[in-house]
Amino acid sequence: MVDKLVRVQKRFLWGGGPDNNKIAWIKWETICLPKEKGGLGIKDINTFNLALLGKWRWNLFQNAGQLWVRVLESKYGGWRGLDAASNDKKQSLWWRDLKMVFQASQQGEEIKRGIKWRIGCGDRIKFCEDEWIEGEASLGSKYPRLSLISCQQNHLIQHMGDYKEAEWEWKLS
Repeated sequence: MVDKLVRVQKRFLWGGGPDNNKIAWIKWETICLPKEKGGLGIKDINTFNLALLGKWRWNLFQNAGQLWVRVLESKYGGWRGLDAASNDKKQSLWWRDLKMVFQASQQGEEIKRGIKWRIGCGDRIKFCEDEWIEGEASLGSKYPRLSLISCQQNHLIQHMGDYKEAEWEWKLS
């Protein structure tokens, strides 16, 4: 669909119809640059689409508890489901596109690298499954044998310890 929109943009800009193609004297990337940088300021639909899909992931995480997020969590696994591999044909096209962006594109990887965890009270971050230590893989993938024998594999961080005298004390089993 995005490619069709880009074709319409190019056909409009360079003239020509469906049957005759005209020469593009300037690269499309240059045309999509802002006017201050020598372009025409035309939106690059691919980049714009990726930005909007990235915003959906952000909103899924930020709006926990809202009805639309609860529906997506029950149906697809919420923001965690975006990283899970599955080829379920029953998923909506929108959800599959959203997953594809974060699993199979360079831009999706850049968005993931740009997201920083803020643990807060630890009520949404899984101790073993999530990549919550900056620059590190998840503890489950880094220490798979320890993760397998743990009785707390799917626990949230807040359930992994307590505050004792203003300091966090881990309780691992």
